[in-house]
Amino acid sequence: MSKPKPISLYQFFKLIPGENSARLFFEEKRWPNGVVCPHCGSVHVSECKDHKPMPYRCKDCRKHFSVRTGMVLAESKVSLQTWLLAIYMLTTARKGVPSIQLARELGVTQKTAWFLAHRIRESWLSKSNLDGGNLGPVVEVDETYIGG
Repeated sequence: MSKPKPISLYQFFKLIPGENSARLFFEEKRWPNGVVCPHCGSVHVSECKDHKPMPYRCKDCRKHFSVRTGMVLAESKVSLQTWLLAIYMLTTARKGVPSIQLARELGVTQKTAWFLAHRIRESWLSKSNLDGGNLGPVVEVDETYIGG
């Protein structure tokens, strides 16, 4: 298996030009074999076009959900593209990114940037991610220093 090649910031924005492509990226990584209900694990799911924040509905447990449900992105008003850019910045920085710099580059408040960075770093260390996680069986991070 060859080592994945890191992408540039320009390539990142070509790959994820907007919110819809960010949503599709997360859905592809989370559900490679089709949408699965995060509440009960059912594959009997319908898409609700008029239910914007939670576009999917499980036919078995009847709960609405989105790609954010059950992930670090849950209950966040920050756009999926901003989340992906924050993940990109935190994984490509050699010595970490201060929340002030993250805020300035993402166009959010320092408090929001700190929240994003904290949730992302927490997810890297969570047991569910060590056992396979929501983004696939292997998540590779190169040249990243986590800790103090």
